[in-house]
Amino acid sequence: MKISKGTDYGLHALAYLIAKREQQPINVKSLSEVLNISVTYLSKILTQLVKAGVIKSASGAKGGYYLVNNWEQISVYDIITAIDGHQSTLEDSFNHGPECKIQSILLSAEDEMTNALKNKTLKDLM
Repeated sequence: MKISKGTDYGLHALAYLIAKREQQPINVKSLSEVLNISVTYLSKILTQLVKAGVIKSASGAKGGYYLVNNWEQISVYDIITAIDGHQSTLEDSFNHGPECKIQSILLSAEDEMTNALKNKTLKDLM
């Protein structure tokens, strides 16, 4: 699994939305200023999170982004895959298959990391 800068920014944006969840929606310009991220790049990340059902957006003068009702149950893994997709960190150049000890160790480590991220939710960002 690859965790990009975009995912890092997305998680930080979500942590900010969690901290401000009792207030009105946060607009992308304010959020980009707080996080020191370009508005364009952050907009792209937030759009991916909206499509994944992690956050919602509201238009208008008091519009912006806010958390969905069940945000506490969304896993960190869900955020990673919403932004970066499902990618493996393993690049088996030799294609030895499952009998390869190196591939077996690396796949096992990746599975452990995936399971750990699935067991951490947005609530853990509080």
